[in-house]
Amino acid sequence: MKKLTTFAAAKLKQKQFMKRFYVCLATCLFATLSWAQEVTTLPTLHVEGKWLVDQQGNHVVLHGVMDTPNMYFNGWRWGSPWDGSGTNYDSSGATKCKNYFEKIFTGLEKAKCNVFRLHLDPAWTNDPSSSYVYPGSAGQPSEATSEADIKKFNPTRLKTYLVNLYWPLIKKALDHGMYVVVRPPGVCPPNLKVGDYYQQYLMTVWDIFTQLNNVKKYAGQVSIELANEPVALKNAKGEDDPKALHDYFQPIVEKIRSNGFTGIIWVPGTGWQANYTSYATHPIEGYNIGYAVHDYCGWYGCSDDNPDPQNKINNFHKQVPVVDTNPIIITEVDWSPVNPDAQGHYDEHGNWVQPNYGTWATGSTSKWGNAYKTMLDHFGNISMTLSGTGCLIDIDDLINNNKVSPAFGGMEEACGKACMDWYAEYYNVDYPQADYIEYGEDLLKVEKVEVPKDEIEMMIGNSCSPQLIATYHYGHTGNISSQAVYEVNSDAIDIEDGLIFGRKEGIANVKVSYTDPLDNTQETSFTVRSSFFPFSAQYINTDLFAQGKYYEKTHTFVPGQWGQMGWEYKDGADMSGYKYLVIKLKTTSSSSHLNIFTEGSIWTPCCSTPDFGSKTLIVLNLQTAKYTSDGNKKGQALDTKNIRIVSFWGTGSQNIMVNDMYLTNNSDYSREETTGVAVVESEDQQVVDVWTMTGQPVRKAVNIEQATQGLAPGFYIVGKKKVLVR
Repeated sequence: MKKLTTFAAAKLKQKQFMKRFYVCLATCLFATLSWAQEVTTLPTLHVEGKWLVDQQGNHVVLHGVMDTPNMYFNGWRWGSPWDGSGTNYDSSGATKCKNYFEKIFTGLEKAKCNVFRLHLDPAWTNDPSSSYVYPGSAGQPSEATSEADIKKFNPTRLKTYLVNLYWPLIKKALDHGMYVVVRPPGVCPPNLKVGDYYQQYLMTVWDIFTQLNNVKKYAGQVSIELANEPVALKNAKGEDDPKALHDYFQPIVEKIRSNGFTGIIWVPGTGWQANYTSYATHPIEGYNIGYAVHDYCGWYGCSDDNPDPQNKINNFHKQVPVVDTNPIIITEVDWSPVNPDAQGHYDEHGNWVQPNYGTWATGSTSKWGNAYKTMLDHFGNISMTLSGTGCLIDIDDLINNNKVSPAFGGMEEACGKACMDWYAEYYNVDYPQADYIEYGEDLLKVEKVEVPKDEIEMMIGNSCSPQLIATYHYGHTGNISSQAVYEVNSDAIDIEDGLIFGRKEGIANVKVSYTDPLDNTQETSFTVRSSFFPFSAQYINTDLFAQGKYYEKTHTFVPGQWGQMGWEYKDGADMSGYKYLVIKLKTTSSSSHLNIFTEGSIWTPCCSTPDFGSKTLIVLNLQTAKYTSDGNKKGQALDTKNIRIVSFWGTGSQNIMVNDMYLTNNSDYSREETTGVAVVESEDQQVVDVWTMTGQPVRKAVNIEQATQGLAPGFYIVGKKKVLVR
């Protein structure tokens, strides 16, 4: 079976428009690049795949702090309304603020920082008039308080202080060797919805910001973080929707690009910037896209009480799967140990945080901090900014003594000392090289098209983007998944508008072609394994009950004590078309077994297999399977049309190493392969194609009698039949 998915005639006008748009974009991009020879401080950065890179393609990882120009948050060090001088958020106050940050940036440069996250603090953008109300705040709910309240936002003040304060601060940071990430004024309200007033507010902020000529001029050094800590986000109808994050932030990205800003855009997730799973299937499209994440002790299944680095890595990967496809920057993180003389607080997630020495999170470098750094080093493409200047250096020691010393008195277990040591270590690794400019090259010419993985694994019933990355002549990259043409050789999947949909168990080969606006074409190919039981860590829930561990490379499941871990199907999975569920184990797993639930909770009736014991082949006949747990369904036929959870159970001492797991109708329990290979009949012979069991072509259009001659022992697909070569 052969299927062709493409943009048909209905897309022609769109393509013609995009060609004109890209030509305009090239002009903007070229103009942006042409000034780079004048820059003597920081090389230009862009995104290639999951990496930040300089113009030579060197990987770059950034380390620094965030801060906000606000008298209160700056410890009243540059003035206050009550210090005798009556400092206010006006032109005089802006001068004092800039002088203060000149000292701060000098200290951060000595502390080996190469990135600074700047908050466009609403203290400057809010209108002080008691009668003023921002018209764009209409629809704001009462729950939007403090910095989430935009009723006093005044676009005119933003324009004024972009020129008089924010841009001068950005330029000072650049002059001290720090790239700048800019965050909008305030924080997100608790509940967002596609098309709401806050989306329009963000659109207004970034529209104003990216119209500033200096911002566009320094696009290779200045980047944008679209929003701070979205909590919950629904679609335009107020429904949960995996595409909601995309639909909320993609239009803002398009507005920024239409203004001519070509720099990196950092996109937030929900859950206070801790949940990015929906971007795996509905990524933000375009070039120079990264994701901005937050990380505190207790998040991602890791704390001082549970500081296992591998568990931290697994949980971060599960919640932030885009770490495989895009650069990541952790824009808020800090820690200090327990301080019995201080007061604790509740964090964003409602968890109690023990008192510490002045950070948001409570943790120790030797425990949580070690796991955090191990995670950074494991992925390699995660930049970071501590949650404040005072989390890295002793500000008063800098201001009063011109001395750069670690915060919290150099305490070994706090983030100040740890990060000063780490930043010094990282300073000579993954740093950018000076710019070069090639004139006369066509910036729109596509040089290659790639996917991050040769084989994509996905869960049936779900969709994902292949993350098709085009690299252009200049070296910049872009996700062009929805603009490519796909040829698929199997009915195991469909591809529609750049999204892969898993339909049935099987392996599909996909050929891809992409034509740039100048009619240059590049091709690539990849394989998709569609399964109810994918082994990618992003699909494995490790804490259905008790915290388990999962090791993706070896497919090893380690449930917690009496715990369960495995696959969840939010909308239900129909497995009724298959007869057998087959598990092939690499090693024995003693008293472990498999549970199948037809409701979205492990506290409901289920079907359990017998304990695995010493078996390495486990087969469950789904046609005769019955509920085995106590309850009113015990003994009844399992509802295989609506499977919600499939999980491994363990006592806490098992390593369940799985070689393969799938559904099949084959009586010998072998995996069904849907390769869509061709069979051509002629008058006197049968001509077939030969494929490996993983869908790779071996021979094309050969006589069936010669199809397997000389092949190595193993299983092959010959025509439409599976054949064993001995």
